[in-house]
Amino acid sequence: MKMLPVLTLASLAVFPALAEADHLRRGSHSYGSGPSLYLFGGVSSSSFDFNRSDYRYSFGDGSLSDIKLDTESSGGRLGFGFDFSRELSLEFGYASLGSLSGSAISNGSQVLSNGFSAGRVDMDADVDGVFLGVNAHTPLSEPVGLFARFGVYSWEMDGTLKDSSRAGEFTVEGTDPYAGIGLRMAIADNASVTLAYDHYLLDDDESVEMSANTLSVDLVFRF
Repeated sequence: MKMLPVLTLASLAVFPALAEADHLRRGSHSYGSGPSLYLFGGVSSSSFDFNRSDYRYSFGDGSLSDIKLDTESSGGRLGFGFDFSRELSLEFGYASLGSLSGSAISNGSQVLSNGFSAGRVDMDADVDGVFLGVNAHTPLSEPVGLFARFGVYSWEMDGTLKDSSRAGEFTVEGTDPYAGIGLRMAIADNASVTLAYDHYLLDDDESVEMSANTLSVDLVFRF
C-alpha cells in the first residue's frame, strides 16, 4: 500500500505533538476547555459503483458474457482525530469498504493469447486502506450537530481470479479523494454517535475505475 508507511510515520510523529498542544491549550484556558483528542470506530454498509462494462475493462479479455456482480457489502472504520478549532478536526484511520465479487462465462476465444479458458470465470476481492482527512463540524457543545469530511484514501484491492483451468491472485492499489456528510448526536459528556454517508473514488489509472458509497454508524469517544 503506497501511502500506508507515510501515514503511519506521520501519525507517530504528529500524535505526541498534538498531545502536547492539547496540554498547553488546557493550561492556558483558551479554546479547548473540553477534550480535543478523540477515538472513533464503527460499521458500514457499502455499495460499489461497478457495472458489467467496468468488469470487462478491469478483468475481461474480450471473451466474457453473462456477467453477474455482487456489489453490496459491509465494512468498518477505526481511527483517531484532533480538534484544532471549534469547528475543524484532523483525522487519521483505517477503513474497510468490504468485498466485491463477480462471475462470467468465457467462450475461450482468447486462450491462445493467455486469456481465459472456456467456462466460468470468478473474481473475488476485498478493498481496504488508510485515510487522512479534515472534518468540518458544528460546535461540539451542541447536543446534535452536522459535519462534512474530506481527504485522501490510500486503498488496496486484493483478490483472486480463476477460470476453469487455473487461478491466481491480484493486487490493485491507488490513492484517491473521499468526501462525506453526517449527523452527530451526543450520548454522554465525552461520547457521541454519528451517522454518515461517504463517497470514495477508487481509480488506479490503469485497470480499475470505480467508486464506493458507504452508510456508516460510528461511536466517538473524546478525552
